[in-house]
Amino acid sequence: MRKAILMSCVVAAMMASCSSDEELSNLGEKFNGNVTLTAEPYTFDDVDTRTTLSNTGSKIAFAWDDDEAIGIFPIAPTTNIQAKQVLKSGSGNGTTSSFDGAGWALMYGNTYAAYYPFQQKEYEDYTKIPIDMTGQTQNGDNSLAHIGAGYDYMYATTSVPTKGNVNFDFKHVTSILVLELTMPDEAAWKSVTLASKDESKVFTTSAIMDVATGTVTSTATSSEVTLSLNNISTTAANKTLTLYLAVLPTTTGELTLTAKTSANKSYTATIAGKTLVVGKAYRYVEDEFVAIQTTGTENGHAWVDLGLPSGLKWATMNVGASSVTDNGKYYAWGETKAYGEEDKTNERNYNYTGGYTKGGYTLNTYKWSNDNNVNSFSKYTTLTKRKLDPEDDAATQNWGGTWRMPSFGEMQQLRNNCIWVYVTSYKGMDVRGFIVFAAKESDYRGSFLVDISSLPEEYSLDDPHIFIPYGDYDSSLGACLNWYWTSTLSDRSSQNAMQLILQGKINKPKVYEDQMLSRRYTGCLVRAVCE
Repeated sequence: MRKAILMSCVVAAMMASCSSDEELSNLGEKFNGNVTLTAEPYTFDDVDTRTTLSNTGSKIAFAWDDDEAIGIFPIAPTTNIQAKQVLKSGSGNGTTSSFDGAGWALMYGNTYAAYYPFQQKEYEDYTKIPIDMTGQTQNGDNSLAHIGAGYDYMYATTSVPTKGNVNFDFKHVTSILVLELTMPDEAAWKSVTLASKDESKVFTTSAIMDVATGTVTSTATSSEVTLSLNNISTTAANKTLTLYLAVLPTTTGELTLTAKTSANKSYTATIAGKTLVVGKAYRYVEDEFVAIQTTGTENGHAWVDLGLPSGLKWATMNVGASSVTDNGKYYAWGETKAYGEEDKTNERNYNYTGGYTKGGYTLNTYKWSNDNNVNSFSKYTTLTKRKLDPEDDAATQNWGGTWRMPSFGEMQQLRNNCIWVYVTSYKGMDVRGFIVFAAKESDYRGSFLVDISSLPEEYSLDDPHIFIPYGDYDSSLGACLNWYWTSTLSDRSSQNAMQLILQGKINKPKVYEDQMLSRRYTGCLVRAVCE
């Protein structure tokens, strides 16, 4: 594991013989000089605002420990042979060392590319070394050990001269965020999460690196990054913690910072967006945290905070329902009155030619129908206007306040960021449906469990959750089904709108999105959200 040294320094070490000496020795005459490794320190983006990291300056630098390893490729005149090089620190606790390069099998006139941290798999393509930024865990306050142990990705190239020594000058491909947080509570802290307020996927979670050029190509992105915390506590309110998070350079808008305690209390703050540059450290100072309420009411209707990146609160029951297990009323998309309120039946029928609907919900009774033509509507007629106006939003018009129907993206957040547990009887009330829990661990997000006994032991019905009822049993499908509208028109056809479908078969619960079976004039349920 590399050590984090809170000072400005030059890093140098030497490599012992490698496992691929025989292959490398065939490439030319061996080099007999000294070989060193250096790595530039991270410099802070604002040198006028100095950090307390070091009494000697405003930089973060590292030194390698004994038995660390780098990967190395001879890229000219040959390629695709990786060797593992084990480092041996010398004087200066590994910050300065030089050794004889002959035993390392370097060849005169050849060009080499190296990278850190070494990947155990023997890669044959030096342009595709994997980077994984997930799973960062800081152990102890003001500790950089986790970054030095595997998140400070670097690359270097060098050509071996006929005279003199060789130096591999390693360059970082990451940035470091230094979070100086004045915590509002006496607590053991579990995690901090940075999330994009607009849900844009600005953080690269995995990538591949070309070790000859340092070019990083993203392979997966996310709207948030989480730093897990071990052995980090505050003994009183308003004590400051110093936390470190490595990220690949990006440009972010305004971010939400959420800090969670081991007792699952949450606090949030807003931090400004920045453009992060490779090899730079960025200092964030925050002391204006607000406790996150997990339950509350808006305009007389109850909500639950499920810890989603959007920060939205989800209603505890459907619009038009009298209890959490009641289906509530069915609405056509873009209408604010249920047909049951117009003396028409509010019971579901299924028609294989017309799709799932409610009795009385037909094209010729649809508010926005244009001459009973399925291809012609009088509003929301083009795919350029895909979101409901407030005056056509069933949640807004029936509940008031800041209540509204969720967008398709917000409904996807609910599906993909929570734990869904299928139950045949919610709290003994003999109603089938899904209990939707706020996920306490990122690994649990998007999980679908077939019964309550499968729920991880740290969860209970006292934790923040909502219940989404299935509704009636459909014998033709052998399942319970329910459809929930979003406020988003289909991106394929103005005839349809986006929805979330709950399907409950024994031991096969399913929640999925649909945008082509959902005719706008059919009746679906509404689960509201509020700001």
